[in-house]
Amino acid sequence: MENLVDIQNIYANAEAVGNFTVFNIKGNNYRLIVDIIYSKQRIYIKYVLTHAENDKDKWINDPYI
Repeated sequence: MENLVDIQNIYANAEAVGNFTVFNIKGNNYRLIVDIIYSKQRIYIKYVLTHAENDKDKWINDPYI
């Protein structure tokens, strides 16, 4: 995988939010928020949130975003 488009070809619901990639999981009940380093083929999990926690948008204040 080299970019977000490659990810979306497999996981259509993946989306970019700032520097993170967000996946909806378990029937859209949870959000998996990751940092993908394509050049090294690594994924760093930043947050796993419920839908309600995600709606509070507190993670968006992460300075990395």
